Amino acid sequence: MTGRLEGKIAVVVGAGQTPGETVGNGRAMAILFAREGASVLCVDRIEERAEETAALIAEEGFAASFLAADIVKGADCARIVETAKDRHGRLDILINNVGIGGGDAPAHRLEEAAFDRIMTVNLKGMWLTIKAVLPAMREQGGGAIVNISSLAARAGGIQFAYEVSKAGVNRLTTSVRRESPDH
Repeated sequence: MTGRLEGKIAVVVGAGQTPGETVGNGRAMAILFAREGASVLCVDRIEERAEETAALIAEEGFAASFLAADIVKGADCARIVETAKDRHGRLDILINNVGIGGGDAPAHRLEEAAFDRIMTVNLKGMWLTIKAVLPAMREQGGGAIVNISSLAARAGGIQFAYEVSKAGVNRLTTSVRRESPDH
């Protein structure tokens, strides 16, 4: 039996694993997509983490490769697309799974530098990856983009920048979905 993603090329941004005992969302999605038949490009800012996820996938006998890229840099996002096309000829799925919250606080206690860093990674980074992949997906006639948000976008109260950034991700997703390919 073939998997639901047989023959698809999936890029999982944030596929590396932050040290700890649990499996993070990015690594879990990369492994699941590979098990379902996709060839997976595991992308992370820290190369060793992306490489480790790709190695776990390969140990199970599935196709995976890795790439170090920083999604807050437009050139790195363009390189993600170039790498997927060079290695696989196309890019069918983008999983935008990067999010940080370190240094966050309620609005009246939040430092400006922490706000800027969280917004840059969580919101601008997603926009830059989308901006990079959309032309390729439109050229090939389609694709899927999944942006990982959080319930914190609707509730919370102690992680001001994280909550606002994830609410922004929700709106970003809706805006991109409604865009006309002609614009």
